[in-house]
This record gives sequence, C-alpha cells and structure tokens, in this order.
Amino acid sequence: MSEFRFPLGLAQGEYFCNRVEETAHLLKNIQSRTHTVLIAPRRYGKTSLAYRAIEKSGLPFAKIDLYMCTSLLDIQKAILKGVNALIAEIAGVTQKLLDSLRSFVKSLKLSLEANPDGFKLSLSPSHESTPSENICEALEILDQILTKRAISAVLLIDEFQEIELIAPNRGVEGAIRHAAQGAQNFSLIFSGSQRNLLKSMFNTRNKPLYRLCDEIVLERISALDYQVFINLFAEKKWGEPISDESFDALIQLTQRHPYYANALFKSLFDPDQEQAPSPELIQMLWQDLTEKKRQDLLSETSDLTLTQKKLLVAIANGINQELTGKTFLSRSELSSSSVIKALEFLTENDFIELLNNQYRLIDPLLQTVILQLQKI
Repeated sequence: MSEFRFPLGLAQGEYFCNRVEETAHLLKNIQSRTHTVLIAPRRYGKTSLAYRAIEKSGLPFAKIDLYMCTSLLDIQKAILKGVNALIAEIAGVTQKLLDSLRSFVKSLKLSLEANPDGFKLSLSPSHESTPSENICEALEILDQILTKRAISAVLLIDEFQEIELIAPNRGVEGAIRHAAQGAQNFSLIFSGSQRNLLKSMFNTRNKPLYRLCDEIVLERISALDYQVFINLFAEKKWGEPISDESFDALIQLTQRHPYYANALFKSLFDPDQEQAPSPELIQMLWQDLTEKKRQDLLSETSDLTLTQKKLLVAIANGINQELTGKTFLSRSELSSSSVIKALEFLTENDFIELLNNQYRLIDPLLQTVILQLQKI
C-alpha cells in the first residue's frame, strides 16, 4: 500500500494543492523580472508557492530568511549570505570577472574562498560603510555578475517585515529599493508572517518600498479544489473517494486553512488507516490535533488583554458583526473605543480578519479550543 507524506511545512510535488493562478502570476513576474510581495496570514503556503514558481522558471535562486535576525548587522549578514550563495551558484571564477568586479566594488570586500570544487567569490562587509550601503552594493554586484553571465536569477526574502521591526529608518529599505529599481537580471520575492506590517511597508506612500512590487494576496484554497486534490490520494490508497459527508466534516473543521488541512490529511492517510474515513473518524482526529496543540495556542493568547480575549470568544461563537453596536457593548460591558482598539490589535497580529464585513478567527483550531473551554 502506498505511503503518503503530507507536509506541515513546504509543500512540493504532488502535495502542492492547486494555486494554479497564483503560480502562473508569480512565474510571469519572475520571467519579466517584476518584483513581487506575497501577502497572506501565517502558514498559508507563501514559501511553497514561491518555490513552485521558481522551480517552474528554472532559474537559480537563493532564499534569505530574516526570522532569527535581532540587529541591523544580522540583517546585513543574512542578505550578504544569500547573495554570496547565489553568486557561488552562477559564477565560475575567471580573472576577467575578478578584474571587472574590482573596478566596480566600492564599499564591500571581494575575496576568493576555497571550497571542494575550487574557488568561489565572496562579498564581505566593510566597516567603513553602513550596512545599508553594503546591502545595496551587494545587490548591484549580483546584478553585474548576472549581466555578464547573461542569465537571470531570483532572491526570495522571507520574514521581510523584520527589517521594519528591527531597523526602521536605518536606510535598508531605501537601499533595497535603489538596487531593485536598477536591477536588470534578478527579481525579488518578499514575504513575511505579519501581513499587515508587510502591507504597510509596500503600500504606504511615504515608505521607501511604496509601489516597488506587484502584490499577490493568497486566499484559502477552495473546497472544490481540495476535494479534487484529496480524492486523487484517496483513490490510490482505498480505491474510492472520500464520501461527501466526510469531506464536508473535513472542510467544516479546518475551514480550508492550508496548514490545518494538511495536518488533517497527514492523519487521515496514516498507514494504519485501512479504510476511507468516516465523519466520526475525522472528528476524532481533529480532537487529537486539538489536544496536541491546545497549550501552544493558549500560550499565544496568554498576553492578550481581557477586552481582546472577550472579542476572540465572541467571534469564535459567531458574533462577528456590529461589535461596536449598543447590543454587544452592553452585553460585554465594553466601551466602543476599547473594542475598536482591540479589533485593530487582533487584526494587525493576525488573530482575526475581516471578510465580507464579518470578522473570523484566522486559526480554526484556536476557535475549537475556545469553544471547548467554554463547555468546561
């Protein structure tokens, strides 16, 4: 019997579900060297989409992850590391290349590093220049090398909002814009886990990155696409599709959240599951997942204010409109100003989102935990 490995992280190959239009959109941007910002809540598959489109493009790429950065120097180090990795992939060392780059380099230090395959070019920061100057020059040198090689490439920068959190107004965003605007042979893909902050960085008129990028907003995958996707595996494993009742239970519980859909798929297709699942089994597996994640979810909400918690409970219970109306304010004993402030915080921090004039919790498992706690 086939063994299936649904990922909780990067989804690739046959485990990448749909996103046909988004993949085509991003691929077109890569091919036209249009910079892109991917916007979605956490665990919606932004990185999986980026890898899918880059793979289809066939271009060399490097990923820069700013998640563990805690200082401006960390940001500089991470970006130069990514640029160096891409240069190592695309550029063989020749005297002609070295000579041409030495005449171009102003701030950075250009050196050769030995490795098992010979030598590779490496850029290191100059202490006489600012990190923003070093970052800008590194990107410009990358473009010079790509131009000389007559090829294109992609840089994927993840957790990009960390620049705004760690080093606001320190020139990094301006440096990236300057280099990106002049780039002829590479495209940048920006993504992050704090979508409202990311939107602010790219959509605020007085910010350096304003209108630099094309914007792709990821929504949840449709129920129909999930049904087609999951039944391909069901036919392989059990020789029959999942029943409509079981699929409806799966969609109702996960609310089509990509991470939780995959988590439930992973349990459903465990080697020990010898029969197509019933709605009751799906409910049991969801409860198992709830028990495993309960403490983590409660820890994420432990620092919320009483007003913020009241709003989460209300929204989890389907009270998702007119939260500043007299009826809700009277029942919850809250003021209009405190509710507005709390809604802003919960939205900015991706606890909730406004969809068709109704609020909903982004995390369906958190909703399950809240509703279960109320029954205790």
